[in-house]
Order: sequence, then C-alpha cells, then structure tokens
Amino acid sequence: MSLAWLVAAGMVPAASQAAELHQPEPCIERTGAAAASAPVGLAPLRYRCLSLRNGQRVLVGEAGAIGASTVLLVHGLGGNAHRDWARTIPALVAQFHVVTLDLPGFGGSPGAPQGYSFTALGATLAEVLDSTAPGQRVHVVGHSLGAAVGLYFAHAHPARVDRLVLVDAAGILLKNVFAQHMVSRRMPQVGIEPVDRLLKGLEERIDDFRRGAFGRLEEGFDFSRWLARNPDVRNALLGPYTYVDAALGLVEHDFTAAIRETTAPTTVIWGANDPVAPLRTGRLLAGRMPDARLKVIDGIGHTPMLESSDAFNRLLLAGLAAPLPQRPLRPADGPSQGSVVCENRPHARYSGVFDSITLDRCVGARIDDARMRQLTLKSSSLTIENSVIDSSDVALSAQHSQVIATHVDFRGRVAIRAEHSRLDLAGVSLRANERGVEMPAPSRIFFSVSDWYGTDHNGDAHFPWPPTSAQR
Repeated sequence: MSLAWLVAAGMVPAASQAAELHQPEPCIERTGAAAASAPVGLAPLRYRCLSLRNGQRVLVGEAGAIGASTVLLVHGLGGNAHRDWARTIPALVAQFHVVTLDLPGFGGSPGAPQGYSFTALGATLAEVLDSTAPGQRVHVVGHSLGAAVGLYFAHAHPARVDRLVLVDAAGILLKNVFAQHMVSRRMPQVGIEPVDRLLKGLEERIDDFRRGAFGRLEEGFDFSRWLARNPDVRNALLGPYTYVDAALGLVEHDFTAAIRETTAPTTVIWGANDPVAPLRTGRLLAGRMPDARLKVIDGIGHTPMLESSDAFNRLLLAGLAAPLPQRPLRPADGPSQGSVVCENRPHARYSGVFDSITLDRCVGARIDDARMRQLTLKSSSLTIENSVIDSSDVALSAQHSQVIATHVDFRGRVAIRAEHSRLDLAGVSLRANERGVEMPAPSRIFFSVSDWYGTDHNGDAHFPWPPTSAQR
C-alpha cells in the first residue's frame, strides 16, 4: 500500500497521538470499533503480551504442538494485523507450531516511537522467536509489508530461517516505480450511477494529491527520506501508531543485497490481479533470488490467503513441507527465427531465439522467454521478461520509446542506448565492454534491484538514471 493511498484514505492520525510514552503500554486494540479494549483474538491461538528488551510490548499468539517445526506468520499493512492469517492458521496447526505477532503499532501492539526501520522490525522478530522457538530454525511466512520484513530477517539472520514464503511482497521496486504504479490505479465502476459519479469525483481529488506527492519523486526535495531522517518531526506529524510511518520505511528500503544473497529455499506466492504489488515483483524475486520459485493464483488480488484460502493453503503447505521443484531454466538455445521486424502493428508477441527484433511504431509489444543478439525500438512500447540480449555491439537501442523489462540480461559493447525514451528496468543485469548506458538524447531510466557493470558504473543499481542533483 502506498503512502498516497494511505493518506488519501484518511489513515494519517492526528498529531496529538504523538505524545511521548513514559512507560510500556499494554497490548490493547488500536483500530476499529474495539479501540482501547482487549485485542481481538483468534480461537486457536494462545495469547500473551510479550515485553521486549527495549520496553516495547508485542502481542504474540501461539498454536499447535510446541515440539513441532515453527512457522512464524508476519502480517502486512492494515488494522487486521495477525488476523489476516485467520484462514491460514487452521491449515497449519496439525503439522506445525504456529507463531503470530502484531508488529509494533498494528493490531494489539503499542506503537514504536523510535520508528519502523527494518533493523528494528527484524530485531522484534528475533526476540519473539527467542521467546517462542529458542534455538530453532523456523519457517517465515510474510505478506505484503510482512513479506518485506521476512525477506530482511532471512538475510540478516540466515541461521534462524529454514524456509521462506513471500506473499505479494510490497515495496521491492524502486519507490519511483512503485509510486507510478499506484498512481496508475483506477477506482472501479460499480454500475450504480450516483455511486460511480461519487467515486469519479473522489478519484479526481486523489489524483490531484497523487500528482503533487509522487509525480516528481525523482526530482528535487525527497520528503519521505527527510521524514525518515527526522524521527521527532515524523512522529509529530504522523503519530506513533501509524501505518504511514511503516510505509515510508518500506518504500525507502533497498532490498537488492537481500534478494541476491538470501539462500533459504523460498516460495513466492502471488495473486495474479494484485493492484498493490504488481506480479512483475514476484517474477523479479523468483528470478533474482538464489533458490526461489513463483506460484501464481489466477483471478486473485493482494490477499490470496483471504481471497482464495484453499488454493493458498495448498501452495503454502507445499512450500513449507514438500520437496521444492527445480528452478525453471532461462531461455534455452535453439534454431534462430532470424531477424524480425514489426512495423506499425499493435500488441505483437515474440518468444524463442532470434538474430534481432526491430519494433517500429509498434505499441504494446511483448517479448517473453527470448534470446537475441539485438533489440531495437523506434516510437514503440514494449514489455520484456525473462530474456537475454547478447550483442557484439549495442544490445538495446530505444528511440522515442518506452520499455518495461523484468529479469532481462543486456550484454554488449554498450548495453543500452536511449534517446528520448523511458525505461523501467527491474531485476536486470547490464554487462558492457564499454559504457553500460549511452544517452545521445535526454532519457530516463529507473533501475530496481539490478546490477550494472561497465566503464560508467560497477555494482548494484537501484536508482533513477541519470541521477538528479539531490542524489549526486
């Protein structure tokens, strides 16, 4: 969930909530009609309010046999907190020791005035496991924000994690790309004219806010980074019990190293129609992590454990207990289909082996599972996934074009040449004998969780290019 959506939905609390906490608070309900009452629990779970070493209290639930393997369930953004797993826990308790928690500031757990850094959230998980599964390697299952926290934890504490399950992980893409994805979301039409008219007006107001908040994220002053560096101001503006604060930390974090280095066997589960965390994020994770597989549930959105619980539980149990299948191979070699040219044809589709592909005024083209020696775009738009371009000259040449690439290797004397173009590159690798990127005319490239090796850059790439004055 993006900051724009949270603010537009009225989820920023009043500044009066930012009063300093002088003593540890009990675990009480923080949201909804049950505010200031005992936390709402789930029948299978045994609850306690766990006090951490820093004085933070966390609502923890346990179910199943203590001697069995432990599964830690980490929730996402939203008031339901651990209750998002209500349809998952019954499928696990016969076989596993299940541990849930409400992260600080969610559900029944008091807020964390010190902020919501991944270091702090990871330390919270570690202390919860010290109490509930001491000395064990555990399975970690996370959804949305919880998936990002679980990924961070598995990377920071590899000896503690046996298997990892990431469900519709949010915030992995570069924040500029994630923000643009949220801006592109449209409100549904419900077929009732007065309601649709109201939704249209609300959407226009939200769009005005989105454009102001996110439309120029790559330019000038970075408000979210400034808030992250000034916790006193952040708490005064947002309060200690806010989901927005956690969202700020989520979109700022760079997961490139965690994705590259986390070796725990990983199952990535995704709703095919997720409007919050696009499916390409799941494909990026499955392609870039050392030992990961992607499972997609068709027709489902951001919460597959609630929207299609039976299908989700089958995939989850297989990811936790069954032997994991072999990873799919990158595009295989085979006979070349030669050099192909698309001229003024919308929605062209290509896969397989080619000498070259040229798109000239071709809108909405798509390339999947392909290998070629050169790719050229002129006044075209392209989505390309799981492919390799291995050239002796320029691998990708884009003029007046738009490209969305996920899990693609660009190899050549020059990896990318861009003129008056916009490229959104996630989980890509640039390998150049000379420059990785040439820009004969102004262009914009957004790198998410990628790597780039050439005479102009060597190392990870999770940034807009060229850099703005604020980033230099």
